[in-house]
Amino acid sequence: MKTFLVLPLTGMLLFFYATGNSQGCLFTCPENIVMKADSGKGGVYVTLPGATVDSSCGVISYTPASGSFFKIGSSSVIVTTASGTRCSFTVTVTDNEPPSLSLVTLSSKRIWPANGKMKEVGVRYSSADNANETSCVVSISSNDPAANGQDAEVVNTHLVRLRAQRLPNGLARIYMITVTCTDEAGNITKRTTGISVAKNISPKK
Repeated sequence: MKTFLVLPLTGMLLFFYATGNSQGCLFTCPENIVMKADSGKGGVYVTLPGATVDSSCGVISYTPASGSFFKIGSSSVIVTTASGTRCSFTVTVTDNEPPSLSLVTLSSKRIWPANGKMKEVGVRYSSADNANETSCVVSISSNDPAANGQDAEVVNTHLVRLRAQRLPNGLARIYMITVTCTDEAGNITKRTTGISVAKNISPKK
C-alpha cells in the first residue's frame, strides 16, 4: 500500500512516502483487488474500494469510475486528487467458468455394413464461452485393444472416419468419440458419445 504526501514546490509537486503528516495532501491508494466474472458474462461490475485521504486532498476521482464493468483480465484504476496528484491500483477479473458444450450427436446411429472400410461420421455439437472463443478437439477410442491408428481418423473437429469392422470374436466394436473444449483461461468441458459397428444387416433407424 502506497501513501503519498503532496506539497507544492515552485510550481512542481514533490512526492514523499509517508505514514502520517498534518501538512499537504496525504492519501493512500487501495490495494489491488481480484474479482470473479459474473456467470455467463465476460466480466463483472465492480464497486471500487475507497482511497484513504485527509480533508486537504479535496475531491477524489476514479478512472474508470466505481461501479464500472471490468472485463476479464487486468485493468488499471487511476485515483486522482483535486490537485491532480495520482496513484493507481489494479482490478483483476478472473474467468472461473468452463465453456458450455451441447450434447454431442453423430450423423449415423450405427456403422453398417461391417465390410472393413472407412466410414465418415459427422460430429455435431456447439460450444460457447462467457468471455472468448473456445478451442475444441475431438478424440476417438474403442473397446478393441488391437485397434491401431488406421482404424479411426479425426478429419476435423466435426468429422471423423471409422473402420466398419467388428471385434475378432464377432461382437460389436464400439467407438467412443470425445469432444473437449477449452477457453482462454484454461477451463475445460468434455462430452462423450458412442457408435457401434452393426452386423451385416440394415440397422434400425
